[in-house]
Amino acid sequence: MKSMKSPETDGLPEVGALVRDASGRIGRLMAYTRARAWLRPPGGGREWDVEPDTITEVPGWDTTGAGREGAVQDR
Repeated sequence: MKSMKSPETDGLPEVGALVRDASGRIGRLMAYTRARAWLRPPGGGREWDVEPDTITEVPGWDTTGAGREGAVQDR
């Protein structure tokens, strides 16, 4: 899957960022394609797609341990 930055994604989180979708689910932003953002659970797993304007970056997470049991969230 090709990761693309375009005028449509300006102002949105960068690919690789940990984000929250509109349902509250946390995922790593894997790519932007056409009119979708592709997310994957931080600990690995199946990707899902959402509308890019519905995601927000999750600041303060330890991204190396995110998604693993016992991961600590820095605030």
